[in-house]
Amino acid sequence: MSPAPVGTRIRIIANHNHHHYRIGGIYRVHQDDGDGTFKAIDEAGVTGDYLRWEDCERAGLGWEWIRGQLDARSLDLLGAFEGLENLTLRQNIETRLILGIPNLADRILHHLPDLEQAAATLQTDARDGDDEDDLNDLFA
Repeated sequence: MSPAPVGTRIRIIANHNHHHYRIGGIYRVHQDDGDGTFKAIDEAGVTGDYLRWEDCERAGLGWEWIRGQLDARSLDLLGAFEGLENLTLRQNIETRLILGIPNLADRILHHLPDLEQAAATLQTDARDGDDEDDLNDLFA
């Protein structure tokens, strides 16, 4: 990470010079020494020893701040997911949603031939060494 202004939120990702910060911990830049090292301060106001810029990365906004900005409906909606990155529905909610689809078995059977044909086409193209173009087409 390149030097950042005082007050910038950072996450510790390494410990090259045996500092006493917790890896994964969130701190704020407190004092830049100007020689590639700096000191950070934790939420309790405790300043640590010097660490290197390469031992950290910028940290995004914390969940507590985001929670304070959202309305109850949005918080309830986020509560249906596992984690906050690459949102994935919790298994019990996904199952209830899938089971709630009218005529689920009929819809699966209706779409199955098309899905199987698409999968077979991708496999054939992959064997022919032509999968890169098809994947690019899929995601274009």
